[in-house]
Order: sequence, then C-alpha cells, then structure tokens
Amino acid sequence: MTAHASQPRARPRPAELLRVAMPHVQRIGPPLGAGIVVLYFSFHAGGYFPGATGTVACALMVVLVARIVFADRPLRGVSYGHAIGAAALAMFGLWTFISGHWSNAPGRALIESDRVLLYLAGFLLFGALGRTADRLRWMVRGIAAAATIVCLCALITRLLPDVWTLPPSVADERLNYPLTYWNSLGLLAALGSVLCFGLTADDGERPLGRVLAAAALPVLATTLLLTFSRASIAAGAVGVLALVLVGRPRALLSAIAATLPTVLVSVLAGYSADLLATDHPTTGPAAHEGHIVAVVVLLCVIVAVIARRLLLRFDGTLAISLPAPLRRPPGVWGLRAGACLVVVLGLFVWPIKLPNQVDSFVNGDPVASTDLRGRLVDTGDNGRIQHWRAALVGFHEEPLIGTGAGTFALQWDRVGTTDKLQLQDAHSLYVEVLGELGLIGFLFVVSAVIAVLVGFYRCARSEHRLLGGALFGAGLTWAIAAGVDWAWEMPAVTFWFFAAGGLALAAPDVDRPAGASRLAAWGRRAGGSRRPGGSRDAGDPRARPGLALDRYEVPLRIAVGLGCLWLALVPVRLSLSDSRLRASVRAFDHGDCGRAIDRALASISAVADRPEPHQLLGYCDVRLGKPQLAVIEMRDAVRRDPHNWEAHYGLALARAANGQDPRLELRTARRLNPRDSTVAVTLRLLQTNVPQQWRRLAGSAALPQS
Repeated sequence: MTAHASQPRARPRPAELLRVAMPHVQRIGPPLGAGIVVLYFSFHAGGYFPGATGTVACALMVVLVARIVFADRPLRGVSYGHAIGAAALAMFGLWTFISGHWSNAPGRALIESDRVLLYLAGFLLFGALGRTADRLRWMVRGIAAAATIVCLCALITRLLPDVWTLPPSVADERLNYPLTYWNSLGLLAALGSVLCFGLTADDGERPLGRVLAAAALPVLATTLLLTFSRASIAAGAVGVLALVLVGRPRALLSAIAATLPTVLVSVLAGYSADLLATDHPTTGPAAHEGHIVAVVVLLCVIVAVIARRLLLRFDGTLAISLPAPLRRPPGVWGLRAGACLVVVLGLFVWPIKLPNQVDSFVNGDPVASTDLRGRLVDTGDNGRIQHWRAALVGFHEEPLIGTGAGTFALQWDRVGTTDKLQLQDAHSLYVEVLGELGLIGFLFVVSAVIAVLVGFYRCARSEHRLLGGALFGAGLTWAIAAGVDWAWEMPAVTFWFFAAGGLALAAPDVDRPAGASRLAAWGRRAGGSRRPGGSRDAGDPRARPGLALDRYEVPLRIAVGLGCLWLALVPVRLSLSDSRLRASVRAFDHGDCGRAIDRALASISAVADRPEPHQLLGYCDVRLGKPQLAVIEMRDAVRRDPHNWEAHYGLALARAANGQDPRLELRTARRLNPRDSTVAVTLRLLQTNVPQQWRRLAGSAALPQS
C-alpha cells in the first residue's frame, strides 16, 4: 500500500458544498416555492385573513425586488402573453383599490386589493424566471406534494383522532382541517388528484415520481370524499377529463390499471363508514370505524405503489396512440363530444329526473344534513342562488363600477333572505366581482383567468404536452370551483393558479448573450448600428442619437425596485394592523380594556382606514365610563364604513351611554340590516325619551356577534 493511498480523504469544505449544491437549489428551489406557499397558507386558515396574505405578499415582493436589482436578466421570462396576463391582473388590483373611493369603505378595498397584489407578485416572480421543462415539472411536483401533505394531515385528524386531536374550536362535522373550510379542502384534494394523476400517467416522469404520485391518489380521493364537497368532486372529474383530452398521456392505461382499483376501494371504505358521515365523526365508535378506514387506505397506498412499480415496464407497451381525427386540437372534437353528451342527457335523463332536480336547485331547496352522504346526490343549491341574487343587487345599482370591493357583506345584510347566516362572500368569484366592481372589474378578472388557462393550454400544445395538460386540467378545476364558491378568498387553493400561470405564459428560458434581452435588442434597433465598444458608426449619415440602455439600466432597476418595495409596504402595514386588531379583540373578550385599547391604537397606527379598531375603542370607552370619547370613536368608525350596520349600532349605544338620543342611529342600523334581531330588541329597549334611562339601559344592550 502506497503512502498516497493511506492518506485519509479530505472532507469537503462548506464553501465547496455550497458551490456544488447552489445550481440544484437554483434549479428546483423557485418552482418548489409555489408548493411551499400552498403549505404555509393551508396551515394558516387557508390564507383567508389579511395577516397571512400580507406576510407572503411582502416576502414575494422582496424576492422580486432582489431579482430586479441583482439578476443578470431579471425579466428574461417576460413574453407578450405574460405581459397581457400581468396587465389584466394589475388593472384588476388597481380597480379594486380605487373602488374604495366610491364605496366610502377604503378599509374593505385595501384588504381585497392586498389579496390581488399577492397573486400578482406570484405571477410576476415565477414568470420572470423563464419557462423550462424542468421548472414546469418541479412546479407540478411541488403543488401536488403540498396538496398530498395537507390532505394526509387532514385525513389523520379524521381517521385517527386519538393520534391527532383537534381543538374544540375546530368544527368537525365535515372534514375541513387545516384550511378551516371543507369546500376549500375538497378543492385542494381535487387539484392534487388531477396533478398526481397527470404525473403517474406521464411516461416522461421519473419512475419514482410516477410511483409516488400513484400512492398519493387514495389519500387524496378519500380526503375529497370526506369533505362531502359536491362542487369539488364534480370539478375534479372535469379536470381529470380535460387532462386526458388535452395532455393525451401515453401511459394512461397502466396508470388507470394501477390507481383506479385502489382509489375505488379506499373511497368505498370511507363511504361505508356510517359514523364518519354524521355531525360527530370523532366519537369513540366513529373513531373505531376511522381506524378501519385508515388501514384500508394504507393498504390501498401499498398496493398502488406495488402495482404502479410493476406496470412501469408496460408504459411503453401500453402506450396510447390516438387516431388521426383525435390528434386535432381538443377544442374541435371536444365540443363535439360535449354536444353528444348533452344530447344523451336530453334523451335519457331529462324525461326521468332532470326537471325535478333543476327545480330543486333553482328554488333553493336545502341540502339534507342528517347523513352527509346524502349531499353527494342532492341537487339543492344550499342557498347559492340567494347569495348570487344579493350580489347582483349591487350590479343592478351600479352596472359599470359596482358598489365597491368587499361590500357584498353589506349587500347581504341589507337584502339577504335569512338571518341565520352572516356572509362575507358571495360564493362565486364572477358574480361577486360583477356586484362589487361592475363590468369593468369583471372584464379584468376574467381576462386574467382566461390568460392563465390559455397559457396552460399552449404548454399542452408544445413539447411540454402532459405537464401543460395537467396544469390545464387543474386550472379548469379551479376556474369551475371559483364560480360556485369563494376559492378566490383562499390563497391556499388559488395562489398556485397564478404562480403556475406566470411560469406557463413566460418565454422559454434559453441562453442568450448578456444584454441580449428584448428590450436591449429594441434599443439597438432604435439607436442605429453600434460597434462593439458602444460608439456609433460615424460614417453612417443616417445615424441618430439612440437609447443607451447600459447608461439607464442601473437607475431603471433601482427605480423599479423602489416601486416594488413601496408596494410591499401595503401588505406589511395590513399584516401588522390585522395581528394587532386580533390581539385587541381577544383582550376585549377577556375584559381587559387596557390592552384592548393599546392594541387597537397600534392597529390604527398601521392602517387608519379600518373601522373595527375604532369600534373596539368606543366599546371600551363605554365600559370605562367615558361615553363622550366613545361617541367620537364610533363616529370615526361610521365615517370609515358608512353602510355597515354594526358601526351605526355601536354609535347608537355610545350616544345612549352619553345621554343622547340613540334611536335615529338604531333605525339606520335596522334599515341596513332589517333581519338582525339584536337591533330590533335594542330599539325596543331604548324606546324612551328619558336620557337617564338611555344611560342606564345602554350597558345591558347586546353587542354584535361578529
């Protein structure tokens, strides 16, 4: 043995490891970021509240600024399609923000525009990277993995409640943890199912990826079932069909053979568990049934892994080659297939049940709730028609500009048909936008959604056929679900749509010489010919002073970066305001008015346009025996949200505590919400002309529940 061979191997230095790992991190890190964001939002109530939305929006804007300032070609992925989609989304966000001027409720518009800023930041950031097959594949993998992880956690809380116990504050009648809303969890499971089926049927995916995707499908399908979300199940079925028609996976037969039996067995096991379909699915007997279903799902996962692994060798043998007529664009023969389906339904289904089912939906029959499995075959609209009619009241009043972003809740309070629900959203993106932002806002948001779907479809018509087909199927699933529920307000199920859409619409990321961007090329064409040193050809009599982009590039980057940082201040302020407001509400509920006042003032210092902190200050002033200050704060709340009945109700109580007539404000509150019993009871209670009685009775009046 030589001396050289006996020497110990030198350990690699951290800098060397970082140098080797950095290209891989740069390759898969950015597209995986979309899945990480989905995970974050999923475990923060779906991202519904402004705090989580503002945090992620700020982080994305900071990363975007870093790319603009430091990247060699920061906008290498910008294409005409990407620019059109970004412009539509940006105009929708701007229109949302300025709608606060005609709604007189700028705080509501600020919250809604902050959510649009989040989607726009994801669209711009992921699109600026440039499109490659590797990035598209990791994007699909990341989103599918995030959906699977979330659904696995949700399924454990339902099937093994003794292993993962939820707090009593989490409603458990339908599976909703961690997103806190069953339809959103169902939509996430449907999206994950479409993407995982696309991956397991893709002969271009690595064998390990195809096997893992097949293993995820029983978990996703069982989670989808236990949410009992009819819209998500239907939209997911449409998405899978769109994936098959547009992506045309070559390994379709082997994927179906490996996954369909396991999915059916796991779903049937969940469906057969009677106690899991009740309003109390985590009791002792129900938990026993859940354990059985958990074992079945685990066995189905194992069988799916084994079957998909064995069938990998047949992916090429069983590859599907479509006939020549079916190789045409799916829009041609897809419409024909749809027309045939409509004819079949008309001939065979209509004479039997369809008229009664349509009548059940249109007339707003409630959905049966004694056995949640009955929802799956019930065609009642569950109140959706009432919600949409209330939203369209705003459209009829202001068809061009609407009543302002975030004002549907005010419309529902005023014209809603039931006092059992206090709604904040219209359960339809398109109808709600029509009511709140009119035709102009509707055109902006529909243009953005169509641009993303077109981007997915164009990917499916390129060399990324199956990846684009999977994204198109998932995107169509989301677009359908957004039309019948409030998916837009849940970034956990919506952020991926615009992040992946930005990447799909981006220009291909090809290596070009430094400075050879489209803008630089346009500058050279505009400024005439240049020599390598940058000087103009003095012998050319047509030479004109041109655009020296190298001179303006650094100031331009700094200016754009500063603009993005200024925009990032909006979600930062809103996130701070929301966290402090929540702390103030908790302190008020515990009777600690000192901390409630401190946190409410801190919330106002971050965002001064929201009425809620002023209402809390007013109620605390009443408790502390300072009714004059309470009147001032409640008037500030009314001024910031003049059509909100709760602000007028709070002002009425403050006036009563101060010995002033509260009845005018109470009548205004009742006009803005004629169905609320709290206002009617308080109006009868204070129906007197004696100021001393107003002061005495003000403290016994009930407060709004929200």
